[in-house]
Amino acid sequence: MNQTVINVILGVVILAVIVFRVSRERKFGMGSLWVWPAVMFALVGLDIWVSGVSSPLDLVYMFIALVAGTAFGWFQGIHSTIRVDRSANAAYVKSSPIGMGLFIAALAFRSGARYMAGGFSSSSYSNDHLSPAVALTSALTLVFAVGLFSGLRLYVKRAFDDAPA
Repeated sequence: MNQTVINVILGVVILAVIVFRVSRERKFGMGSLWVWPAVMFALVGLDIWVSGVSSPLDLVYMFIALVAGTAFGWFQGIHSTIRVDRSANAAYVKSSPIGMGLFIAALAFRSGARYMAGGFSSSSYSNDHLSPAVALTSALTLVFAVGLFSGLRLYVKRAFDDAPA
């Protein structure tokens, strides 16, 4: 078995685990709703700082990616079933097939964008640093992912606040 076949099989297995986990009902506690997006935002900020993506135009692109990710996250929330439990101060979210499709599309876009930018080739690295195109592509897709998580949580928070007491 060559390396490509192993990578494809491993990717399919990981994708199946992700789809299984996302298809189950997940508990979103209102007290800790923003912990994971804050951690993600800090890690992405550190990654952007280390990779050196900081020109003004790059920052504009990243802001656009954040807004687009938030919109996709909100759209994923619209197509999810949300059950509010006020006594537990939590919301339970079950993603629909459309929501899972959006998540898988975001993962595929990230892999495709890195591939198109040459991120998987050895020529994209020089002196242990990514090329500027690959670094920007990686930063944009990571910022999009933070927006995706944040948009879903914004929708869950709105649904929790709008639910009858």
